[in-house]
Amino acid sequence: MQIFDFNIHLPFIEHEDVNVVIDQDLNLNVEGISKGLQKHQETINKAVGANFLLFNTNLFDEDVTPFFQKANQLFDKTSFTALVDFRRFDAFEYIEKVVKAGAKAIMFNSYLQKISEADFVEVGKICQFAQEKGLIICIDGSYGTSKMYAYDNLKLACFVADLVEKTPIVIVHSGGYRIIESMLLAADKKNVWLDTSFSLPYYIGSSLEQDFAFVYKKMINRVVFGTDHPYHNFDEAIKVHKDFFEKHNFTSEQQEQIFYQNALQLFNLD
Repeated sequence: MQIFDFNIHLPFIEHEDVNVVIDQDLNLNVEGISKGLQKHQETINKAVGANFLLFNTNLFDEDVTPFFQKANQLFDKTSFTALVDFRRFDAFEYIEKVVKAGAKAIMFNSYLQKISEADFVEVGKICQFAQEKGLIICIDGSYGTSKMYAYDNLKLACFVADLVEKTPIVIVHSGGYRIIESMLLAADKKNVWLDTSFSLPYYIGSSLEQDFAFVYKKMINRVVFGTDHPYHNFDEAIKVHKDFFEKHNFTSEQQEQIFYQNALQLFNLD
């Protein structure tokens, strides 16, 4: 079965404290992401397609062409997603650089960027501009930590979905514990998609497992597979997903959609 991994990061440091890895992820320049690609390529190249989440919010001030070219050589299908600092005074100009470089999506992470409800209007303006430029919008939907209420990413997703209707909005990690709420938003807004990374493996064996199966079948045309590598081991993530799909009686066609075909549709890579 062909695989398109929606969620690949490129930090190359290995450390028991995940915050150390995240810190590197947030600061990788072009040389750094190229080094990360070289480190991880033997593992991630088992996929035929990949979307790279690039978390340095100054990255596209550099010339990313060498990295894009190398990634395009390694994979049949590629996409690139840029974390955007909505607080930049030149945020709109930065979006222009993202578009010019050839990235297909932007992203916001409420926990890492400390996005509270007071910031929603500014984030919304960026999203509307991104829509005009044909960019997909990704919103981190992980759920947890002591900041789960202060930085409510699903509330942000609802706010953005009321402003943006012409471009896809991907809730990365499916909303975690709140996957049913993510589904209810997607039922109202047909441009809302879900990414399976991290959350599905994390909740395997819990009472939420059935909810994930229910939602992914319900939204079968708008769910994309992701590993969140290297935060979650690439090979293990694939195995967990395959076992989950078999256990919950997903057809081979449904598995093909989630593992591969839906991502091609999302990023217009057919």
